[in-house]
Amino acid sequence: MLHLDECESTHKYMRENVASLPEWAVVTAEYQTSGRGRHSRVWLAPKGKNLSFNILLPAKRLKPEFYAPTTQIAAITLAKILRQMDINANVKWPNDILVNKNKICGIISELLGDSISLGIGLNVNTEKSDFASLPATSIFIETGKIHDKQSILQEFLSKFKANFEILCQKGLQPFIEEWRQMGCFLGCKAKVIDGNSTLEGTIEAIQNDGSLLFKTKDGLKTVWSGDLEI
Repeated sequence: MLHLDECESTHKYMRENVASLPEWAVVTAEYQTSGRGRHSRVWLAPKGKNLSFNILLPAKRLKPEFYAPTTQIAAITLAKILRQMDINANVKWPNDILVNKNKICGIISELLGDSISLGIGLNVNTEKSDFASLPATSIFIETGKIHDKQSILQEFLSKFKANFEILCQKGLQPFIEEWRQMGCFLGCKAKVIDGNSTLEGTIEAIQNDGSLLFKTKDGLKTVWSGDLEI
């Protein structure tokens, strides 16, 4: 594990140094000067309070159709850990983790040759004042307790690695029912925004391949990617 006191972002560091990093390398940072989430959105993380890290996954062990679902498996794994802390965490398709519709974790991924860089930002000890008016929360806010970041990271790495092995061997199917149980947004009206395209309708189901079934005025639509706004 490589621990950085400060960097632009662990995702950028891994992209620039992937050739010298082994499989399952983990890069963490106490502070990111230019942390980013999906679609290059700014990810705010006060120094020393949260977990910001990237894992280098062996993509060659996966079928290409399971590259993207690595983020979904990571979200399910982490949401289960949060639920064990009595935090009502739910996975918003495709891979955000929310608590009462407030974001507690963001996950991104990028294919780098024969590897996948999986980036995770988890709000651990952030206080309400750190977020200003953002619709976000943290483990501290939800539990009222300071938590050890490294203990959470080690538990996640252990459980995620086991789930990654299942994904390699059996695909997404073993996780679908668990994911559906965490999908508290089924039946909600929502929008899916993908680039310049916006689809409005109702969330009908998470399908067996991880795609979203969306009911629109023009009928049922299958959605593979995009931002879901509830």
